[in-house]
Amino acid sequence: MAECRVVLVTEDASFGSRWVNELKQVAEADTSSPIRLCFSHCKAAQLKAQLYLGETQIVALDEGSLGEPSLDACYDEVRNSRAEIDCILLTDGKMPDEDAEFEGVISRAESNYGVVYRTLRRELFERTATPFADALKEYVYAAKDSWHTPGHSSGDSLSSSPWLVDFYRFMGEHMFNTDLSVSVKMLDSLMEPVTVIRQAQNLAAKTFGARHTYYVTNGTSTSNKVVLQYLMRHGDKVIVDRNCHKSVHHAMIMSGSVPVYLESSVNQTYGVYGPVPKAKIFAAIDENPQARLLILTSCTYDGLRYDLKPIIDYAHEHDIQVLIDEAWYAHGRFHPQLRPTALEAGADFVTHSTHKMLSAFSQASMIHVGHGVKNFDAPRFREDINMHTSTSPQYGMIASLDVARKQMSIEGFSVLARTLNFAQEIRDYVEANTPFKSLGVNDLCDVSVQNDGIKLDTTKVTIDVGCGGLSAPKVQAVLFNDYGIQVEKNTHNTITLLVTIGTTESKVLRLKQALHKIAQTASGKPMEYSHQSIPALSKIRVLPRTAYFADGEKVALTQDAGNSDLVGRVVCDEIVPYPPGIPLVVPGQELSAEILAAIANYVYERKDLEMHGVQVINGEPFIRVMTPEAEARGKAELAAL
Repeated sequence: MAECRVVLVTEDASFGSRWVNELKQVAEADTSSPIRLCFSHCKAAQLKAQLYLGETQIVALDEGSLGEPSLDACYDEVRNSRAEIDCILLTDGKMPDEDAEFEGVISRAESNYGVVYRTLRRELFERTATPFADALKEYVYAAKDSWHTPGHSSGDSLSSSPWLVDFYRFMGEHMFNTDLSVSVKMLDSLMEPVTVIRQAQNLAAKTFGARHTYYVTNGTSTSNKVVLQYLMRHGDKVIVDRNCHKSVHHAMIMSGSVPVYLESSVNQTYGVYGPVPKAKIFAAIDENPQARLLILTSCTYDGLRYDLKPIIDYAHEHDIQVLIDEAWYAHGRFHPQLRPTALEAGADFVTHSTHKMLSAFSQASMIHVGHGVKNFDAPRFREDINMHTSTSPQYGMIASLDVARKQMSIEGFSVLARTLNFAQEIRDYVEANTPFKSLGVNDLCDVSVQNDGIKLDTTKVTIDVGCGGLSAPKVQAVLFNDYGIQVEKNTHNTITLLVTIGTTESKVLRLKQALHKIAQTASGKPMEYSHQSIPALSKIRVLPRTAYFADGEKVALTQDAGNSDLVGRVVCDEIVPYPPGIPLVVPGQELSAEILAAIANYVYERKDLEMHGVQVINGEPFIRVMTPEAEARGKAELAAL
């Protein structure tokens, strides 16, 4: 039985003891509840300590004894420390502060403690409900015969086949019998939710602090495209971090918008691409007053996150909406060390890869709409989602979003406290027992952003192995081949570990053992390496959409491309070395000699990388560029906007 603590904050010890004792008696008689409620009381000065106990799930504030200043301070403490839990007002009859949003109000004079108990229990039941996941389980356990899609019919086509039964057993029966069809009406429709999916999305909005939340089963790549399709029109300007996910670049092609690119800061020592300097963001806003949208990624792949509030406030002062890609930060709301989140800082739209750090399946994502969005057109936003959503969604994925939300709403603080402790344990071990270095925010940030209030999500642990004399690609391979450990990523001299809510003590022990043995092979002499920098972006000459959809012509990329006929041509495709995944050029951009030299270097010298956007024909690399005629028309189109 799950145990949840209800804490009464009161300065009246006699009232607190009576309230707690009466409710304990009611709770002891409730033997059928799946949740066991435990009761205690404390003074206002002790509230913070109670909030740092993960089992604390409801805080009741005694208006009668606290008084207005103390009541307000306690309310703020609850919201700032544990935004996900319920805050109940015990009132002496006055109306609560309009600025304070309590989950429930109970009369301080209520003598029927059974009513009080059931009211508190109901709050927890509502928060821990999983409407869609429960409906899915109910349907599966009802064992209905399937005369609808999908064709495997709850897995029967595999379980009855001698050739496929091994795969059926490997995946498990529920992988197949939860793979259902829109024909099952009791499971609602992701395209037009009215029952259990809508209820689940409403619970998610409350949990993550949004006005509206939408489930997406095509990943945050699709979530970003949906938001841009809703906000942007042909020729609209969008200010965007160059180091954004490629889905944002794709969305600008699809919408016909005009990008104003912001150059990211770069730590050349480690090959880490970080936030855009705040001064550059403000300057871009000043120089582009007609821009409709600002897009930033926070936190970055390496865990660097902006001081968002002043940036968002400045954008809003200029009537620019803000989309924050929080693909790597869905967990941020559930521990005070990680807050504020983008929504709490005032972002208009936020996208979450719920699967990256939480317990949802891969591709499971959410779009959150902020409380401050003006004139939000929900029906049109729904239609934008439907343009990108399959009419045959994976129901197990939807259920995983539902239960991932439940987990964070009820035990998010506890699991994140454990996760953060594991991350710190790994850092401490590296520093004390290896010649390697655990990198902090000042190590990862370029000097251009070191006064911008950048913080580090410490669940991303980046270790410099180059300082100990080892190559990071080699360490990555040894960890995988010799110790069965797969890291998140590596640069030339660093490896990055993603410490998640699924990290266990045993995994940490095995990692320590592996690092200890690898450290014994290190020379201790720092590795010398010249980092391949990304050249500055050149001018956008043609709308990305126009350039991408142009027929174009394919021109060979030679090793001496910087001196070739490609110089000055307008590129049709995005060219991206991966890793790090940052575009060298985007559609509509002019190819400079510097950019072409960098592309050639990556293609001919870096066989360890993927080069997206470079076409290989009969073993020879080609780049697609606009024809002179199409380029002239495209330039005229952009000039007319």
